[in-house]
Amino acid sequence: MVASIKNSSRIVGLLAFLCVVFIQVQAQDETMNIGNVGISSFKNDTLWTYGNEPILVLVPFEPIMYKSQIDRSIGTNDGTTYNQIVNNFRRGLDNVIYIENQSRYSIVRMIVDEEEIKKDLYALYTASTRDYRVVPKENDGKKEKKIKLLSKKDKNTEEEKQEHGTRIEAGQIVSNDDGQERFMARVIKDSSIFDYMYGKYGSVLYLFINQFDIGPQPGLDNRAFESGEYQRQIKVHYSIYTHKQEVYSGVVVTGFSSEVNSQKDIIIENFPALAQQIANHIPVAITGGIGSEKE
Repeated sequence: MVASIKNSSRIVGLLAFLCVVFIQVQAQDETMNIGNVGISSFKNDTLWTYGNEPILVLVPFEPIMYKSQIDRSIGTNDGTTYNQIVNNFRRGLDNVIYIENQSRYSIVRMIVDEEEIKKDLYALYTASTRDYRVVPKENDGKKEKKIKLLSKKDKNTEEEKQEHGTRIEAGQIVSNDDGQERFMARVIKDSSIFDYMYGKYGSVLYLFINQFDIGPQPGLDNRAFESGEYQRQIKVHYSIYTHKQEVYSGVVVTGFSSEVNSQKDIIIENFPALAQQIANHIPVAITGGIGSEKE
């Protein structure tokens, strides 16, 4: 059974890898209602839409949000430059997420090379900003379907309680580390981008990949590196939005051995599990009208 699951994951990863022009010439917990009349409504952890098919927009991470400590190892192994490595992982992750979700949604991919779509991708980047938050806690490792949607008041209260980071106060540099693990979420500062995207693509769901980290697993001591084999990890930060409303933001993590330096193998063996974890938090979508079923 385990072997079958692993083989299935490798097949999905391989399909994603084949979609990439790879290595050029080898060189959290309550539910709330959302009132977007005429477009969509979020109710009972389900997204109701008027369209014939729910449209999900995949927004890849900005190249500047690629954070790596192992580029020398994987670049030497494959004979690739930094920019090629970023492009391979960026496209590879987008491909795997597409494969994972294509049976549930009609998908608009913003990573394509069409100039018009590129402009819209950068418009999405410009209309949003980064927000580092405390990593949400899972309930004893169990998958939680209900999604916590914070109001602006709740968000402001949470931010006031967690004055974390380095800032300037009264001309002095003040640093405060509360010791909590953080991830990068996406905040929309110009919500009119959703009206534009809906008018052009009919999109009602958005998956933003905010940051991609790859490197040694945190907490390793020097002895682990001296042995030549140690554990690495990939961490993907992401946010999910409906029309003008944040649904969920979080981070997914998977580990792999330092002996694996092929970008192809890293994608095939690890990205499917990451995509599946992310997909678990994308709302179920039902088309044909706003839900009015009996409670």
